[in-house]
Amino acid sequence: MIKRIAIFSLTILTAITLVACGNSDTTTDDNTTKSTETTKNNVSTTKTVNNIDMKIGNLKLTESGDGKQDILQVEMNIQNNSNTPFAIGGGDFKLKTAKDKTIKVDPKASNFGDEIAAGKTLTGKVYFNLPKDMEKATLVYQPKDKSEAEWEVTLPEKE
Repeated sequence: MIKRIAIFSLTILTAITLVACGNSDTTTDDNTTKSTETTKNNVSTTKTVNNIDMKIGNLKLTESGDGKQDILQVEMNIQNNSNTPFAIGGGDFKLKTAKDKTIKVDPKASNFGDEIAAGKTLTGKVYFNLPKDMEKATLVYQPKDKSEAEWEVTLPEKE
């Protein structure tokens, strides 16, 4: 009887060990893929302005309903590391093209905007209507007259 309990316990322990090792490898592969994708889109850089960390989370490019333009969706991750609330919105961002043309956010789209409490994070999306031939652009955080942060981005393939 003791021999059966020992064999049963050893079998269970071996199964648990194999399952735990298998899950760890899968998680590592997922993280590697995400890092590679982020680097591919040149959006992995965090910019800090007045103790506020801003990072582009994801880029998505789709064709507009009329087919004349493309729509770029930029997901922003913003963390307030200051001691006071911080207000930010999609209207604080602009795109600059290679031809030095400025594109403002689409005012009809559901762009983010909120006040972030001290120590909290906000994730939101900003939408831009782009000409069809664009491949690269510069995302600019410009809440007033002066640019405070810039990211060089390569536009992803259309979905």
